[in-house]
Amino acid sequence: MRRSVLIIDNDREIVDLLSFFFEEHGYVVDTAVDGHTGVALAHLRRPDVIICDIIMDRMHGFEVIQKVRSRPELAGTLLIIVSAKAYKPDMDRARALGADHFVVKPFRCDDLLKLIEADAAIAS
Repeated sequence: MRRSVLIIDNDREIVDLLSFFFEEHGYVVDTAVDGHTGVALAHLRRPDVIICDIIMDRMHGFEVIQKVRSRPELAGTLLIIVSAKAYKPDMDRARALGADHFVVKPFRCDDLLKLIEADAAIAS
């Protein structure tokens, strides 16, 4: 079964880049350009991985983490925060709320994929 990823980011270029990259690597991809839509898609699709920005319209990334982690059916979802803010208190807060990883922009797509695949190997 193909793995699935949900990309939540208000930067359309990042969404398009990550969508193309993960589709090329065999993932089923869903996208949202705001946190509210992203949370709704997460509840509907139950992705294996969520990649989420922090600063977004309609719902901040920290609230996305809280809403995703409050749902038992999403407990096993790998949640990766990607943000241009390399601010330690934000990193600590994201992890405390339930993010599995915090990746600072800019990042290499290959490195993000390796992170996801390493977590998948540990989980299986």
